[in-house]
Amino acid sequence: MHHTRIDYLACKDSPVHRLDSRTKLIAAVVFTVFVISQGQTAVSMIVCYAVWPFALLIVGGVPLRFAFKQILIVSPFVAVLALSSLFYDRTAVDVSFGPLRFGATMGMLRCVSIIAKFIVTMAALIGLVATTRFGDLLNGMAKLGMPKILVMQLGFLYRYIFLLIDRAEHMLRARAGRKLRNLGMKRELKTASSMVGSLCLSSLDMAGRVNTAMQARGFDGEFHTLTEMRLARNDLFYSLALAAFLAALGFLGGVI
Repeated sequence: MHHTRIDYLACKDSPVHRLDSRTKLIAAVVFTVFVISQGQTAVSMIVCYAVWPFALLIVGGVPLRFAFKQILIVSPFVAVLALSSLFYDRTAVDVSFGPLRFGATMGMLRCVSIIAKFIVTMAALIGLVATTRFGDLLNGMAKLGMPKILVMQLGFLYRYIFLLIDRAEHMLRARAGRKLRNLGMKRELKTASSMVGSLCLSSLDMAGRVNTAMQARGFDGEFHTLTEMRLARNDLFYSLALAAFLAALGFLGGVI
């Protein structure tokens, strides 16, 4: 998820982009809590929750292909956890999905539930980051009472992790251009360890240069933005729409 692509999407104009960052941040947290609180076998309800984040992605002009690509990048970590649940509980259950009925196990339902929750919550997170300038998001966090040092660390992490990634890519490209044959496992590990050490040293040197440049420009620990944070009528409508959506799904879950 390169920051230039995210910044490009966050600078677009849409009804979602024009919402206050605090409103979108609180809404994303509340929505995530509701999704995670669903039962381990409530797959049908989780599918219903998916309507909200994907609708926001469409309204916000965020390509669904981009969103699914980012989800796939981090999916292996969750897939390992989800697949392991297949072996924990093999109790047979009958599953009905509309007119379809088939047999399954509790482990299978939990596996599908974990993956579904991951996709829905990741879609909500991508919708938040891709429709909000990161500076505005940090400013919103600070306004909501998040510790200043944590806001500062998040800002540094977001901006400068990509410098480290670019540096690592340059090293890998240079190594690939100079590698003429397979060196064997032992020498490959030795070369990789040397590259990691060189990357750590260069990152420390880069951090020193960044710190010097920031001090020379008068950085005082605050991230200043030109955007005026002000709650508007659209923020109220957005909050009410989310509350109505969650209430409707809660009622639907009680009926089902």
